[in-house]
Amino acid sequence: MTQNEKTAENPELNEASQKPAEETSQQEQTAAGTEEQTQGQTQGRDLAKELEEMKNRYFRALADYQNLQRRTAKEQLEARGRGVEDFLKKLLPVLDTLDKALEQIYKINVDKKVMDGLEMFSIQFSDMLEKEGLKGIEAKGSKFDPNCHEALCKRTVEDKDDETVLTVFEKGYTYKDRVLRTAKVEINQK
Repeated sequence: MTQNEKTAENPELNEASQKPAEETSQQEQTAAGTEEQTQGQTQGRDLAKELEEMKNRYFRALADYQNLQRRTAKEQLEARGRGVEDFLKKLLPVLDTLDKALEQIYKINVDKKVMDGLEMFSIQFSDMLEKEGLKGIEAKGSKFDPNCHEALCKRTVEDKDDETVLTVFEKGYTYKDRVLRTAKVEINQK
């Protein structure tokens, strides 16, 4: 008698032989399901960690980009300012010549219309430069300041305070509170 014939004659034997196989199969499925769950949780944690790292890299890159934009804008403004400063430095001798021409016109007898025209040009030109940020350094009669004045010589005058500017040889200028050229002066020394 074969195994199949034995199980056919005795149905209880058939059930008994199937139960351990079913239990084993359920245990295997439970173990496989638990293993898959553990693997899924591990993968989920790995993905969450990777997502967090990607977010951090994105925010760092965004912050770097914004810093670069700010730095570039600041550098562009500084470059423009330096360009204007360079231009104004080249223009200062022209202003000196204009001032000297006005001084000479007052000393000699020149047609009133020519004098008024040159004076008007000087005023308009100076006003335009002042609106752009160029200002003359007031030196005569003020206290000597090495940041704004350059002492070329010293002289003693009893009725003036020590280190007072007596004479201005060359006018000094500032551009937006930065000294472009110091005033060349003579100071009192007691």
